[in-house]
Amino acid sequence: MEPQLFTAFRGERYADPGSLARRLAPPYDVIAPPRRAELAAQDAHNIVHVDLPEARGGGDPYREAARLLGEWRADGTLVRDGEPTACVLRTSGTFPDGSVRQRTGVFLAVSAEPFSQGRILPHERTHAGPKEDRRRLTHATGCNLSPVFLLAPDSSGALVEALTRTTAGAPWACCTALGSRHEVWIATGDEARRIAAAASREPVYVADGHHRFETAVLFRSEAPPPWREGAARTLSHVVSFRDPGLEILPTHRMVPGAPVTAALFRAAAAPYFRPAQPGERPVVTAVFAGGEEAPLVAGTDADLSAARDLPAHPAVRTLAVAIADAVAVGVVGASLLGKVGELRYTPDAAEARDAARAGRCAFALLLPPTRLEEVKRVADAGQIMPPKSTFFAPKVPTGVVLRPLDAAV
Repeated sequence: MEPQLFTAFRGERYADPGSLARRLAPPYDVIAPPRRAELAAQDAHNIVHVDLPEARGGGDPYREAARLLGEWRADGTLVRDGEPTACVLRTSGTFPDGSVRQRTGVFLAVSAEPFSQGRILPHERTHAGPKEDRRRLTHATGCNLSPVFLLAPDSSGALVEALTRTTAGAPWACCTALGSRHEVWIATGDEARRIAAAASREPVYVADGHHRFETAVLFRSEAPPPWREGAARTLSHVVSFRDPGLEILPTHRMVPGAPVTAALFRAAAAPYFRPAQPGERPVVTAVFAGGEEAPLVAGTDADLSAARDLPAHPAVRTLAVAIADAVAVGVVGASLLGKVGELRYTPDAAEARDAARAGRCAFALLLPPTRLEEVKRVADAGQIMPPKSTFFAPKVPTGVVLRPLDAAV
């Protein structure tokens, strides 16, 4: 019999809940060097010092991470739970359109098992470099630092119900950090077990952190004896599909090169797209220098067949992001620019518009957000989305709770 997918665990947290505001960090893979410097300067104990370490004097950054973690434990900055807990996090964030959403999830230990077992379903392809980085960090620290973000179908609503009960009481901590409001509750005993059981009822979907999860699966097979039992699981943050604050932002494209005129783009795009009519949802909106915009609807499948990179599977082929990358960039952009360089991405439509209007890119492509049901359909079909298809917001912060492998349950 397979072990339960999720369990509570003996977590490690900052001893002072009032310190969270200056010690949380975004996931390591969205932190640019200037932002890392800001976070590091904010507090000597900000989790970025460990999760995205820098070497001192040209040494090994991973050894530095392990040294710092040991120091923080020794001086009482970090304390370990005496029993397994389920750490519940509610995040309230403001989106680019000005709306505020509230999302509630829970940190649990998830089985670090291959995707082939069918209980954890991906939607994104991974790369060797980031996985090797996380592997070396895990070997050095023996700790899960940044969680994998998972989505639970929660068909019965049991997970939402359990989290609602937990968050009815006063939070252990609350702070404003990383542009959002965070509240944390600590569930123990039967309450923690009920939450873990509710999350485990159905296969779950990876929203963010594919590299972290695949690294955990690899590490499980090579973990040294003190960490072998703990390495059977990894740190995760689980949110119900039923959560009303669960939001995917679009990731708009800025195509590098000298500015392209709207007239030239429209002519090149005509075999594959038609102008969107009033009230019609465009698959992509191209923005040009000077501010002119072209909302476009994709043509028939036969029209799009010239795009050799358009995925064949219908679950992926019909995605706006797949059509944008394979046709609007891969065919139309290439015909106008020759070889297309590396795209720049942003979830903020205003940023993409400004770049195009000012001539800082050849043109920008504004996309509709990928829908949750599309993510589920692609994952259920065993398919992979194009890069930067989803931007789940707000990002799950690192530093709310850590999972030491020698204390894992």
